[in-house]
Amino acid sequence: MVKLKKTMKKIGKIFLCFLLVVALVNILAPLFCRKPDEKYAENLRQTEFTSETAGAERIRCIDDNEEALLWRLRMIGTAKESIVLSTFDLRADENGTKLLAALNHAAAKGVKIQLLIDGIYQQLFLAGSSDFQALAAHENVEVGVYNPVTPANLFKLNYRMHDKYVIIDEKMYLLGGRNSNDIFLGDHTEDINVDRDILVYDTSEGQGESLQQLENYFHEIWNESCVHVKKGKESSKYADQYQHMEEIYASLLEKYNDIETYNSWAKDTTEANKITLIDNGTQADRKTPQVLQTIQYLSENADHVIIQTPYVICNGYMYDVLQEISDHAKLQIVLNAVEKGSNPWGCTDYLNQKKKILKTGADVYELMNDYPVHTKAVLIDDHLSVVGSYNLDMRSTYLDTELMLVIDSKELNQQIRATEDDYMEKSKEVLADGQETEGAKYEKKLLTWQKKLFYGVLRIIIRPLRQLL
Repeated sequence: MVKLKKTMKKIGKIFLCFLLVVALVNILAPLFCRKPDEKYAENLRQTEFTSETAGAERIRCIDDNEEALLWRLRMIGTAKESIVLSTFDLRADENGTKLLAALNHAAAKGVKIQLLIDGIYQQLFLAGSSDFQALAAHENVEVGVYNPVTPANLFKLNYRMHDKYVIIDEKMYLLGGRNSNDIFLGDHTEDINVDRDILVYDTSEGQGESLQQLENYFHEIWNESCVHVKKGKESSKYADQYQHMEEIYASLLEKYNDIETYNSWAKDTTEANKITLIDNGTQADRKTPQVLQTIQYLSENADHVIIQTPYVICNGYMYDVLQEISDHAKLQIVLNAVEKGSNPWGCTDYLNQKKKILKTGADVYELMNDYPVHTKAVLIDDHLSVVGSYNLDMRSTYLDTELMLVIDSKELNQQIRATEDDYMEKSKEVLADGQETEGAKYEKKLLTWQKKLFYGVLRIIIRPLRQLL
């Protein structure tokens, strides 16, 4: 008995040491950031991001959460051959289950479905969902899990898949910053975030440039060694779940009566001169900062740059990029005010690093919107818009997979700019010299003493961990 206790104690110590090593590797590895790649820089110089004429791909900007759900249901409901849904965070909550029900109905009609989900969020929010298990078991469904949490992957826990997109019939796609859950979809009015999608409809029978780029990207990441793919084959035991999802789908048809018949894709979208997909790479490993490199390159000759981001968490290289942009252009950064932000880590780092951000020469707008803004967008002069999943933080720059669309469209640029103008009016503008100006629609909100205490403690805790936030 004594021997057994000693043995168990030794095993416990070994296990704790192992966990410590795992934690240190995950914490320290991102500190060794990969530098901008000269080969990628050369590729940028050879890439055409603009065009003088309209292209074959048409666009629609979707900012409203309820509209975002409707367009997804229309896309899934009218699919004839194939659906790809890739997302960071799909949950079996009210609106996530609506998507599962729509996908289940499509699979029952013979549509081939590929779901790609980040491994952490799949484990947290889907592993216990019988509806999801039923969908995954369908013979027409394949589920890929990116970098699942397994003993073999413990040293790469930090590398996550942050992409969000849907591809339908190799003919259209939707891409943006929205996750697939109640926070971002549907008509909820509490505990929600505002975000943005771009719907791209290809009028050239699957030959659209950005559509092909996205399909190639999906095939590349789907075939990564870190993606575990499982094809459905045990559907017989899920009869109750299939019935449940069909009932949900029937209610969706009652509420949204055109989700299977909608055909005004060209009519309800507008022209774009050119659309280009950019990414950080697909591997579960350290990334080259390709997205930020591209934004810097596109801003080289700009007069005015607006960056919309939920929060800012930068290292030296990223501050240098902001400095380089502000040296020749008016640079405005719109982010959630600490009093309104939904990410306490991002808010806390802003409190710690605010002076460094202002030192770059950027004008910072602390946004007091009704709801936290999760949108990621960059406006470059009056014609280029960059929209997608990339946050201006070290995680998006070096750790996670990220996708952004570079869109040459004056109409889209003006549409997003109108939103940014409204956000700026709801913000407190902070200049590099410390001067502060409240916008016309700014509504001041004071932090409670509990929140002040919380942020005070967090400001100390996160300093050594900010590269992971």
